[in-house]
Parts: sequence; C-alpha cells; structure tokens
Amino acid sequence: MKTLIVSLMLMLSVIDLTGQEGQFKAPDYEGIRSVMNKKASEFYYPKLMERYQQSDTTLTLQDFRILYYGVLYTDGYSPYGQSDYADSLRSIFNKDTLLISDFRLIIQYENSVLREYPFNLRDMNALSFAYYKTGDSISMNNTNFKMNRIITTILSTGDGKKEKSAWHVVSVGHEYDLLGVLGFQFGGSQSLTNKRCDYLTVQKNEYNIEGFYFDVNKILDKESELFKN
Repeated sequence: MKTLIVSLMLMLSVIDLTGQEGQFKAPDYEGIRSVMNKKASEFYYPKLMERYQQSDTTLTLQDFRILYYGVLYTDGYSPYGQSDYADSLRSIFNKDTLLISDFRLIIQYENSVLREYPFNLRDMNALSFAYYKTGDSISMNNTNFKMNRIITTILSTGDGKKEKSAWHVVSVGHEYDLLGVLGFQFGGSQSLTNKRCDYLTVQKNEYNIEGFYFDVNKILDKESELFKN
C-alpha cells in the first residue's frame, strides 16, 4: 500500500472558519512551565503524562494544553526529532499490499514511536488504522480520543487567519497535519514572518482562504537551545 490514507476523525466541527475573533486563547507558556514542575500540583507533568498514556478520558482541555505545550520544557524533546523506527515503518507502508502481520508490526513500532514522541499525529493516525485492521476497537478508540484532543488543543489557541491569532504548535509537521484535518490542501508555499509565524498557503477552497498562520516562536527557541547545547 503506497499511501496510507486514514481519516483524522472529522474535526471540522470544532472550528468555525467564518467565526468571530476573541474566542481563542494563546498558551500561557510561563504558567504552564510553572505548574507542570510542581509535584504537589494537579498538573504535575509526569502524572498528567501517565494519565494520557493510559487514555484517561477525564483529562480536560486545560490538561491537554499543559501536556501538549509543556512537552517543550521536557528533557530531550526536539521539534525535529525522528524515531529510530521511521525506516522500518516506511518499508511497511511502501508495500503494495499489507497483511494482518504487517498491521501488527505497525502497532508494535508505532507504540514505540509514541512512547518517545507522544503527540505525533501521523503516527497516532497510522496506529489507529492498524488497530482498526486488526479488530481492536478499544485501542482504536483510545488512540482516536488522544488524537482528537490534541487537534482540539491546537485549534483552541487561534483561528489561524492572522499572526495575532495564529495556531500554536510544537512541531512543524502538525502544521501540515492540521491543514489536512480541516480539509485544506497545502498550496506549495511556506514562509516565516517577522513575528516568527509560519505562513502556509492553501489551494483554492470554498472559504476563499489563501493561507494560515502558525506560531513557531517556541519551536525556534527550542531549536536554538538544542543548538547551543
């Protein structure tokens, strides 16, 4: 199967592309960094991550905002990191036909990837599909829950129409993933603005939207920090 195409759970309903401004909230990065490192806090990061890995459906949007954006302040996180299993997965996805044994391998590899990079949407997408193909509906639903909440978390930070309401992401790959979730196709042009936002053009669409903004300030800060180290 040359291309693995899986629906990202129809998240179109969570954003009104013609809606009013002011209903979104940019992440409070310093506040997140403060509470996530306090062991007595209900938002202590290791505890939240344990609940996330266990697919705890009582996790709130606030919990997810701390989980998703807090990963920037965890040891070893790189916005451009790639798993050691990437080549193994690619060789499977490049097959013309996938067998059940292939999907079981995908489950094994993708779970290993997600232990290291817990918010990789494409890997969760592939994992969900593999669970579906092997008949594990419980694990599929758990994966979809986490994937949907991460998308909702990103969308809660803006509408992407302007730099001041740009979507905040912790990975450049999530920019392209979000376009697909919302039903847009990349228009072929990516540029960095003076306010350190990625601007991605999109192909002609019913909303007459030419492109979207993604705030990558923290990604660039993290890249600079890793380069210094």
